[in-house]
Amino acid sequence: MRAQSTRDAWESFQSGEATTVRPQILTSWRRARSNGIDPQRLELTHADIDAQSPFVRAAKPVLLKMADLLVGSSTSLALADADGTLAWRWESERTLSRALDRAEFEPGSRVGEPVAGTNGIGMAQMTNRTSLVIGAEHYKEPWHAWACAASPVMDPISRRVFGTVNVACRAEDANHLLQVAVRTLVDGITTTLREAATARRRRMLHTHLSYCGPAAGPVVTIDQRTMIVDNAPTELHRAELWSIVVAAGPSATEVTLHDGWSARLHPVTQGRLHDGVVLVLERDRRGSCAKHHGVSPLATLSPLEQAEFKVINETLAECGGNKSEAAARLGISRGTLYHRVRRYRLG
Repeated sequence: MRAQSTRDAWESFQSGEATTVRPQILTSWRRARSNGIDPQRLELTHADIDAQSPFVRAAKPVLLKMADLLVGSSTSLALADADGTLAWRWESERTLSRALDRAEFEPGSRVGEPVAGTNGIGMAQMTNRTSLVIGAEHYKEPWHAWACAASPVMDPISRRVFGTVNVACRAEDANHLLQVAVRTLVDGITTTLREAATARRRRMLHTHLSYCGPAAGPVVTIDQRTMIVDNAPTELHRAELWSIVVAAGPSATEVTLHDGWSARLHPVTQGRLHDGVVLVLERDRRGSCAKHHGVSPLATLSPLEQAEFKVINETLAECGGNKSEAAARLGISRGTLYHRVRRYRLG
């Protein structure tokens, strides 16, 4: 009965009529429609995956322990990276594997909500909480045969989303145990990540917190692999920040960043960068003035760069400044878009 009422609600929504469905699902449907996602065809985009990423290496053994209990239950377990790309998948039986392949739910598929509409992984990443999507609650009709529960996994050190865990089955087999299973897996992965955190990373967190406080400004602690952020003023890209720190060297006390910001440097270990560095950010008045009173960003660009500048600027305007949506429309990664935004001073 519920399955039919949900299907009726989905059809009413696609016809532009008023509909009754769970509020979080309706909100997600509206986002999918505004993103121009096709509800009837999959047509998923794909990206390269790192099957040996720190997240997959930590999470895969936890999932495989539960897998032993799920053989014969028509259940699939999966991991998605922080960008919503499916990085790893396990299924309890071959028929399920083939069905998931036909549904394009396979490693490398981009299933984040901005590009794939309402689904478990997409909603978990958008809301930063456990989600459950059953049958016709999926925005894309080819996924109406499935049910999935998903939850984000937070890095216990950086406190950023590390990836997402997904438990899926056929829609007719869905029950509350899907959410129980996914939460159990997240707890297990978080414990594994916490136990694996090195003493160096703990020192980074301790040093970072020593510079934070109610009256403190933006603080970023960074090393070659990790970034911990408090009160970030703008989009920050770890690799770019780290390259600036390394270029400045271990004796530097201050560096100039982008968008009119500078930072005072405090190495976790005096005289060493690779143990981590705390950046206490502050407005650079000279940088800010140069931005507003200097030459136009277009003046120093080549014709090709000027064309790229205009396309990105127009796309960001069409997307209301939503960088994830703009990156999807432009067919580039969010990291690439952030780099272009900083390069052309669009942020």
